[in-house]
Amino acid sequence: MLFVVCFVLPIPIALLIYSAFYVRLPTDLPIGVIDGDKSSISREIEFDLDSTSTLRVVKEYNSILEAKDDLNDGNIYGLVIIPDGLQKNIKLGVESKIGFYYNAQFVLIGKALDSSFLKVISTVNAKTDTIRKLIKSSNFGVAFSSAMPIVSKIQALYNPSNDYAQFLMTLILPCTWQILTALGMLNSIGRISGAKNYLQAFGVNIIIFTFWGMAMMVFFQTIGYPMNGSYLVLFLGIVMMSSSISAIVIFFQALLRDMTKTVSVIAAYTAPGLAFAGITYPQNAMDGFALFWSHILPISYFMEIYLQQANYGLAWNDTLKIIIQMFPFLLFLPLGVLIEDFRRGK
Repeated sequence: MLFVVCFVLPIPIALLIYSAFYVRLPTDLPIGVIDGDKSSISREIEFDLDSTSTLRVVKEYNSILEAKDDLNDGNIYGLVIIPDGLQKNIKLGVESKIGFYYNAQFVLIGKALDSSFLKVISTVNAKTDTIRKLIKSSNFGVAFSSAMPIVSKIQALYNPSNDYAQFLMTLILPCTWQILTALGMLNSIGRISGAKNYLQAFGVNIIIFTFWGMAMMVFFQTIGYPMNGSYLVLFLGIVMMSSSISAIVIFFQALLRDMTKTVSVIAAYTAPGLAFAGITYPQNAMDGFALFWSHILPISYFMEIYLQQANYGLAWNDTLKIIIQMFPFLLFLPLGVLIEDFRRGK
């Protein structure tokens, strides 16, 4: 089991996670349309929706009731409802609302649907307003500027392409690596005793999973994720991460002296890492308990180190401050060794 955890599982788990996210961006998400207007504007909107890389109009419906079953069954992810009289209202300058319904339980898909739909509607608004302005001015540049006097310029500082694979995989793989490091440490000491044996197993476990941690960083860069910082600083963070979780496992095993109980405790401790690492659920939005749990997880500090180095190339001395914050986790190692020596002495 120790051999499987340390040398076999990391590669197939990484490939499995990568295979789930290799597409990177959601494309051709099927949607339905109810065209109540049957006008040139409504056909143009439908064409624009279908022309995006994210959306694909697969069916037109006559009523919401008719589309309900396909929405429930997942045959379509969203439904656009174009109201009757849309073209007439646009020409008269009367506000019209185009409905868009989708299942928000599909968080990433819902975000992609919503973003693409808003872009299409914004484009249609800009075109119709520009045409209206052209009536007063034959100059297209003047008409366009008048229709859109303010143009937004948005620059994302992290994951600018909205690559959901980068967003999730750079969190899921480190969280999995944390769990494998804990399992490797537990299988190393589960059937041995004595402080000296614990320390030897601790050193070997750090070497093995520091290697896998660096392999993970190289893998991220190989598949095109940014790396603007220092590999040396990342190496220090990986060593500290491996040491921290290994020390915690030694402490609980020395305290409980039962692999089953230790597995349960470590599982309960590390499993929330995906939610509380500060990526999918930002720390500044957490309440007291969630923030506390985030601070007692080594993965939270490691993710901050990785993001700062990989995406922003932060100065090494600023990142070292985060690494120093992880040193209290290492206190679990001498505590575990002392408990083990005390129990053997008895």
